[in-house]
Amino acid sequence: MNTPDADALVAATEAAICAVDATRFFATERGFHGRFYCALQSELERAGLLTGGLLLEMEYQKSARHHTWQRPDIVLHVPVEESGASPTANNVAAWALKRRATTAKAKDDFRLLDDLIDTLFYPLGFFINVDSDDPMLQHYEGSNRRNLRAVAAWQRGGKVLTRWSSSEA
Repeated sequence: MNTPDADALVAATEAAICAVDATRFFATERGFHGRFYCALQSELERAGLLTGGLLLEMEYQKSARHHTWQRPDIVLHVPVEESGASPTANNVAAWALKRRATTAKAKDDFRLLDDLIDTLFYPLGFFINVDSDDPMLQHYEGSNRRNLRAVAAWQRGGKVLTRWSSSEA
């Protein structure tokens, strides 16, 4: 599998966030999630990043064979059913979304991303704080900071704005 690099996934994520330009989608996490997923799928396709059986899936239910019962908002992976490989192989990125995350909710999603990174070897996790200007990464307490990218996304004057935070920032 030819794995997309982190910079390409960050660029696709940024473009997808900016494509969620209707104010209505910022009013609920579910509304943003659905529109963002569609935009991210389009961006990944446009960039030629969906190769080698990679699929973008929403709320993919992890199970006992994954050694976790997490249900991440969005994952990019080659499903075991397609690859025949171990559940720890062919995992690329996971996205967790919260609308106006509190510190406690952000920490919960960071723990979810840590679990996916530690248990299933996802090399990259994204946290998107919708309708907020705070990426919340300052509240991360885990050991995978270099694998995380956090972004706040909000609207002002009809324009989508973002603020990124990462271990490299």
